[in-house]
Amino acid sequence: MRASLRLLLPLFLSLAVIASAQQSAEKPAAPAAEQAAKAKPVSAPHVDLKNQSTLYVVGYAHLDTEWRWEYPQTIDEFLSKTLRNNFALFEKYPHYIFNFTGANRYRLMKEYFPTDFAKIKPYVAAGRWYPAGSSMEEGDVNSPNAESIFRQVLYGNDFFRREFGVASDEYMLPDCFGFPASLPSILHHAGVKGFSTQKLSAAWQPAPHVGGPDSPEKTPDGIPFNVGIWEGTDGSTILAALNPLSYTSRVNYDLSKTPPPPPPPDPNLTRQQNDFRARPKEDWVKRLQIDGDVTGVKADYHYVGTGDIGGAPNESSVKLMEAIVTKSKASIPGPPPNPQEWEGDETPGEANAAPEQVGDGPVRVVWSKADQMFKDILACCNTDRMPRYKGDLELINHSAGSITSEAYQKRWMRKNELLADAAEKASVAAAWLGARPYPQERLNAAWTLVMGGQFHDILPGTATPHAFEFAWNDDIIAMNNFAGVLNSATDGVAGAMNTQAQGIPILVYNPLNIVREDVVEATVQLPQGGSNMQVVGPDGSRQPAQVVGEPDGGTKVLFLAKVPAVSYSVFDIQPGGSAESSSAAKATESSLENERYTVKLNENGDVSSIFDKKLNKETLSAPIRLAISTDNPEHWPAWNMDFADEQRAPRNYVSGPAKVTVVENGPVRAAVRVERETEGSKFVQVIRLAAGDAGNRVEFANSIDWNTREANLKAVFPLAASNRMATYNWDV
Repeated sequence: MRASLRLLLPLFLSLAVIASAQQSAEKPAAPAAEQAAKAKPVSAPHVDLKNQSTLYVVGYAHLDTEWRWEYPQTIDEFLSKTLRNNFALFEKYPHYIFNFTGANRYRLMKEYFPTDFAKIKPYVAAGRWYPAGSSMEEGDVNSPNAESIFRQVLYGNDFFRREFGVASDEYMLPDCFGFPASLPSILHHAGVKGFSTQKLSAAWQPAPHVGGPDSPEKTPDGIPFNVGIWEGTDGSTILAALNPLSYTSRVNYDLSKTPPPPPPPDPNLTRQQNDFRARPKEDWVKRLQIDGDVTGVKADYHYVGTGDIGGAPNESSVKLMEAIVTKSKASIPGPPPNPQEWEGDETPGEANAAPEQVGDGPVRVVWSKADQMFKDILACCNTDRMPRYKGDLELINHSAGSITSEAYQKRWMRKNELLADAAEKASVAAAWLGARPYPQERLNAAWTLVMGGQFHDILPGTATPHAFEFAWNDDIIAMNNFAGVLNSATDGVAGAMNTQAQGIPILVYNPLNIVREDVVEATVQLPQGGSNMQVVGPDGSRQPAQVVGEPDGGTKVLFLAKVPAVSYSVFDIQPGGSAESSSAAKATESSLENERYTVKLNENGDVSSIFDKKLNKETLSAPIRLAISTDNPEHWPAWNMDFADEQRAPRNYVSGPAKVTVVENGPVRAAVRVERETEGSKFVQVIRLAAGDAGNRVEFANSIDWNTREANLKAVFPLAASNRMATYNWDV
């Protein structure tokens, strides 16, 4: 009972108990004036990127809001560490700049660490701490619709402006599981100037057939350029930094110069230890020279930091960077034998290394805000020569499974997106009519919860099972808020409209941006024995109607309604015979038919034929089937669907014996229910065919009790016509 009750609590309540101890443990803040004095302003110097090679080093701490942990640990440990560690570095290193993303995380800082949150503000004003990324969360961008990504930027930068007086001009997604071709268009129209990610590394096998040793910039396979132009589906563009190296990169050599060669093998070390010591360092001198030769712009972008639990770049990196940017002397140690020895704040052997001059090489190295390079390029340079890429930036490894894992989270996100759209449009109408005040705060609160659930380990389904208790809780609260707003707005609109009718008035709302004729389902109170009825439209026309059931306390009625775009219409349910429909739908246990299609089922319960009467053509080359394929990835099962598994033929199909029942039979809609069992899972499929414009599609509704292990389920539609070009998930 306790667990189920917890799921009903709002996020801010369920976390308040967990993190209450932190607030009392905070140290008193120094006066704002004192903090501002210590936070020396960092101004962006004039740059000549056509002639001076410049490396923008972006100090960063990656934080997975939920992944192998949940909100309580994120708040209690990771956010507090991020605040504490960076404040300490600011005190010691006056040129250090820190970037931290996600207005949602700042919102949690403000709620649970208000004193420390106040300390951030003078550092932001001085240009030392930068609210980066523009967005509410480092969210997934494969599953959400375009509106959600617009909202991420709108709400994220709005929070930054309100709290800090600044906004970001870039979209920072270091760790996301692929990026659709539509993203540059969406970000461009959201006012974003630049984009960066480190996810296109060889470990994750970026899918584009670009880059490689023969490419102009010698970028790794799958990376189209270091810094260039990513073109969206509508031709709009953003600048993009696609090869900044890992966000856990450290500074252990002079970035302004060609790095020293690796040390010779040490016979006293293991092969693994020698391999680690011999790993090549990025030659920024050479890379920036190639950048300039190819693009005309001598600028590049380098993440330095830590992950995935927040914090700050390690102190030895910040210390060496301080010497590099001030062109002073520093001790640079040789590499340690073991990777683990880099884990501490101090680099092994540093104290024994002789100081040497750093920062005076051919590359100008600067600590940078995440958007500074993009703004500098646009201000100083002609970008005509910069390389361009148009298309998806998806991954072969660590990606495909994230489209299907934790399907409930994706389902509720989509329902919230659709419900939010309907609620906001209805609220505009109600406010315009003077029937209701516009509920901006309630809508914003609901959207904030939805965007938190789009974080790149929550929405893709790659977090702990317990993490989804928090996410689903937020989804349900958001859904209730949106539904409440929609109901209130519709009540207001109804009160302002003429809803007088001879029978029962039904107000129908079409939130889409197109005229729509579709089937309306309404439960009404009819007179005794009133199963015969007709529906009269707003223009006086009689519409087909159909009784499909009598739930407790009413009668469920179907009728066709045609409603203009984003508007309401009143329909009148009256006693009497229903209007006849020339496109009436009808069903048997083996077929469905309307004016447009004849649909046939085979003995297995599969749709074996969809004949298009309008085109006089069969649309299927084989039956539509539910295929069961082996899905047992070798690594990262929540993230992956192994390519070899997906190329094999399905191991099974959902099959008979099928129980087929006619559940609706015209004139408005016909439907059959097909019940089957395969490999321990139960499948109930309702296949529907309607009259009117709604009859231009065949609907499949599936209810599945899934108990099949190490498998996935696909709906296979073998069409008689094919096209080599297709558009998926662009939503623009």
